[in-house]
Amino acid sequence: MAGIYIHIPFCKSKCYYCDFYSSVNLSYKKEFLNALFVELNLRKDFLEKQTIKTIYFGGGTPSLLSAGEIQAIIDKIQATFHVDYEPEITIEANPEDLIQIYIKNLATTSVNRVSIGIQSFNDKNLEQLNRRHNAKQAIKSISDLKSVGFSNISADLIYGLPKLSLKEWENSITDFFKLEIPHLSAYHLTYEENTVFGHRLKKGIISPVTEIESIAQYKLLCQMMSDNNYQHYEISNFCRPEKFSIHNTNYWNNTHYLGLGPAAHSYNGNIRLWNKSNLAQYLSNLSERKLPPHEKEILLKTDKFNDYILTGLRTTKGINLTRIQDDFPDFLKNTKKKIDELKDAEDLCSFDGNYFKLTEKGFFVADAIMEKFIITN
Repeated sequence: MAGIYIHIPFCKSKCYYCDFYSSVNLSYKKEFLNALFVELNLRKDFLEKQTIKTIYFGGGTPSLLSAGEIQAIIDKIQATFHVDYEPEITIEANPEDLIQIYIKNLATTSVNRVSIGIQSFNDKNLEQLNRRHNAKQAIKSISDLKSVGFSNISADLIYGLPKLSLKEWENSITDFFKLEIPHLSAYHLTYEENTVFGHRLKKGIISPVTEIESIAQYKLLCQMMSDNNYQHYEISNFCRPEKFSIHNTNYWNNTHYLGLGPAAHSYNGNIRLWNKSNLAQYLSNLSERKLPPHEKEILLKTDKFNDYILTGLRTTKGINLTRIQDDFPDFLKNTKKKIDELKDAEDLCSFDGNYFKLTEKGFFVADAIMEKFIITN
């Protein structure tokens, strides 16, 4: 099984925290769709005829595409690849785009999962992030999605915002519960260099929350999600039973995927490649039926092992020593040594059968723990 990711590189405006590649020039949308279909044909052998289990529209803002455009892309994928009988097909959407007529049209497509970039149910925080919607629009978009039959819905929330109080964060989580959404992706704000927030931080205009505040907000999130029967299945993701994101879970399980569009990444077990973040070059190359500008990495055994560590320890499943013994025997001794060094840190990690995994407290410092296992060439 494999997945396909489509990067839709358009936004009406840039959020102050976001460093994902996008353009606010929507006049290239038709040209982009034509180029995307060409890239689909040129890349059709990358996944070596594997069955496509998931299709994911990310961005950017995929909800800037019409329902007809979305279905046209799905139809092209189904005509080019062998797609599973019941694939998970996700679209990321912004609440302000999810007006009733758009949702009604979206329901006629093959999309069966909607991931909504809500970020906060607090209008003050939304303005701070330069989001284009308000809390009322977010709540209504979810109600309208449910009214036409969408049930597999996910929401994104951000914590760790400058001056975000614990009470404000608690209120946003509580508002999330009221809407009975089966999946939540909750991310701590990171200050990326080429963003408005990154520039403001550098100039001293804003200050990050303290480590104590970050930990308190994370602990509150984990506790409230657990109290309301949500499974914490990955560092930033929570779900009701069987409502996990199949597409993203496949990433963490090292499943192969094809990425289409500028800035999209692809992986087939032996090769990792990524298109350059340049829409103009993307369109130019594909207009001549040439692959878009991209970079490629041939994966060594150490790269594959490191990928397994970095993805596996993000999940509650963890890493499997039997798999390491079978697939990466040269690194088994060092892995066991690192696990042994962490045996006294029971609050950060645990060992369950052949699986070594992080606790919720360990998730919060996952980068530091993962670094201990990484093999450098």
